[in-house]
Amino acid sequence: YYGLPAWDFAYRQIMAWVIGTVLMLAFAFAPLEKLLSRPVALGALAVTWVLLLIPYFQPEVAQTHRWLRLPGASLQPSALAKVVLPLALASVLAEMPVRGREQNRHLVFTGFLTMITAALVYFEPDLGTTLLLLGTATAMLVVADTRPGALAAAFVSVLAVAVVGILAEPYRMSRILGFLSGTTYQVQQALIALGSGGLAGRGPGASVQKLFFLPQPHTDFIFAIAGEELGFLGALALLFLLALIVARCFVAATRAPSRAAALLACGLGFELALQVLLNVAVCLHLSPAKGLPLPLISAGGSDLVANLVALGLVLNVGKEGS
Repeated sequence: YYGLPAWDFAYRQIMAWVIGTVLMLAFAFAPLEKLLSRPVALGALAVTWVLLLIPYFQPEVAQTHRWLRLPGASLQPSALAKVVLPLALASVLAEMPVRGREQNRHLVFTGFLTMITAALVYFEPDLGTTLLLLGTATAMLVVADTRPGALAAAFVSVLAVAVVGILAEPYRMSRILGFLSGTTYQVQQALIALGSGGLAGRGPGASVQKLFFLPQPHTDFIFAIAGEELGFLGALALLFLLALIVARCFVAATRAPSRAAALLACGLGFELALQVLLNVAVCLHLSPAKGLPLPLISAGGSDLVANLVALGLVLNVGKEGS
């Protein structure tokens, strides 16, 4: 597939699962207070910024700067940013007072950290992940009991970035127009895949749409393939399992040993939920295509490892709280 050996995707995904599981266990039992300390959290974010910058000085891959090339492998730093930014924001917002000038200082610093990270991802270019990061930061501001005026500014900022990002690139505008007119080829093929699955599906591995009819069947539109092979019941079961994982994040937040830990679990839980909702919404023609993978399911080693690390942090929060 795509000129690669038949088992290439499976091999890469298995290796990502192995590495991700090891890291998940490591972060699940790491000292939570140290991870959430400002020096560690902000240091990790600074390293992430450097990793996001390096691809800009390397040759483009598919006209983007999303990949950091390493000997024998490649890394997508934006996947790391989806874990490290909530960690850094949790360490900062946990110390934010309810009101007064000190809150303003914390909010300005939070905005600085968020906008630098979002800008580095946006110019890769990757508008979908940029909006995901901004949305997660806004959700964490809500949980941190930020005053209404600052929240309104955050919401307006996210909306402004979305509008400017869409207008800045013709292909993004064409996606919006295609969504409104219902003529997007990928979505049409995704709906065909979902509809042909029926109640019980064609059976594992028996998808027809993935045979060069549906683009990106292993990443952006893998939910459509799951619906075709497993049927409505299988797709529903998959969403139920993902919902349980998201719910576990918020349960861990209620048992968190500190405010920073609660903010971290909420931020990661919201981010995971938003990725699931947006990916499924695209497949169901409820949202324009954004290029966001389905967490833990789509092919992609960097994203899978990052999600497993995020779950390791959530397990750590729940463990400390219990």
